[in-house]
Amino acid sequence: MMENISDFLQKGDFSSALELALRIEDPFSRLEALSYIYQYVEGDEYKEIVLERMLETIDSLEGLLEKARALALVGYALTVSGDKKGEHFFKKAHQIIKAIDYLLWKAEGYGYLAYYMALAGDYSSAFYYYNVAYETAQNSSEPYSKVLSFLYRLAQQILENAEEIRSPEAKEFYELAAEIYEEIKRHLSAQELKKKASLIELALEKGSKVVSEFLERRDVDNAVFVIKYLPDEEKVLALLEVAYWLFLHDKKGLAKSIVEDAFRMVAERKIKPNDEKLEEIAAKFLKIGQIEEALTVGAIISEKKRASRVFEKIALVYAKRGDKLKAIAVAQAISDENIKRGVLKAIEGEENVGHK
Repeated sequence: MMENISDFLQKGDFSSALELALRIEDPFSRLEALSYIYQYVEGDEYKEIVLERMLETIDSLEGLLEKARALALVGYALTVSGDKKGEHFFKKAHQIIKAIDYLLWKAEGYGYLAYYMALAGDYSSAFYYYNVAYETAQNSSEPYSKVLSFLYRLAQQILENAEEIRSPEAKEFYELAAEIYEEIKRHLSAQELKKKASLIELALEKGSKVVSEFLERRDVDNAVFVIKYLPDEEKVLALLEVAYWLFLHDKKGLAKSIVEDAFRMVAERKIKPNDEKLEEIAAKFLKIGQIEEALTVGAIISEKKRASRVFEKIALVYAKRGDKLKAIAVAQAISDENIKRGVLKAIEGEENVGHK
């Protein structure tokens, strides 16, 4: 059903997508479909129509827990669509949860609230309410088997959020899920999540250097895992290091696309990675014959002198290979006039190109 709704939306057929969603019998599944449409469509008029249908669906729900979950979902849908009213729905969900007497349902309500807040990017509130959910369940007087079953589901929910978070905040989510796993005697799962949390800590401590260390040990999985938690400047350097490693291991197609991704990140987000490290990476690409990639890295370097040195080396490599046109084109891009003059002379044969 969701695939069909998605197809209609991609074709711009909003009415058919909405009609299909409203045919879904299960209220919460219908609400999920409507929230998906809300995030997809543009224009206040369309959004208002979808929101009305979502609120009608919420009104049809009877249980407090179901209503709270539904309101949290709407809060998420509005927030990620840039609508400040999302916060209002999160607050309404919270008010309803507070009115629930049965502690395990109350805990479940807090879990749903946390889950959708995390999806909406409010990690600090989500983490707080996950802790409230955990404590509330522990205070329940229900049989241990029921509490155990809930805590297992809660840990899985926290883990699902953690896997989606692309920032250091993921660390505390992994740690909380690990703590709950320990509580319910799932020690292997807990150890695995503690390891992920420690990897994030390592990434914050060492930056892109930790990626190089993992790659040196051929530990690609951990290298890729830690990249997403690095600050943007370090992330660019780490991606270039991964690309270099891939070139060395004959995965050129993937390596080239990663270099392009890194360049796009810098251009779109106005990121300024460390110029000294960029110069080192450009030299590494040049050493293994990846001239275009060295050129791309050179274009990222902010400091004119460093960028000029990189372009100088690239121009001379082209000249040495007999590709005079490319050599001159790269030389003309050199901003340091002294370096540019020297390179152009070398290309014209006035200096020893091979020696340079």
